[in-house]
Amino acid sequence: MRESTDPISLRQLYPHLTDEQLETAEANLRRYIAVMVRIYERVRAEQGPEAARRLAYGDLTDSGSSPNIPNERSNKDH
Repeated sequence: MRESTDPISLRQLYPHLTDEQLETAEANLRRYIAVMVRIYERVRAEQGPEAARRLAYGDLTDSGSSPNIPNERSNKDH
């Protein structure tokens, strides 16, 4: 079991990847994190800090809220 609190590098997680593959993986991870931050910020702006806290901690069980994003085209039946 890992006891250190030092960050783990992508190379440590995926030692079999080439340098080019690791660069691609890092770029993808950075884009994914940017999307998650935008989602968090949007939820905080639209629904308030309590909703953002629930999102950050995975507590998305608020039965009083709609599972849809208002005015989102994916909510419409095709």
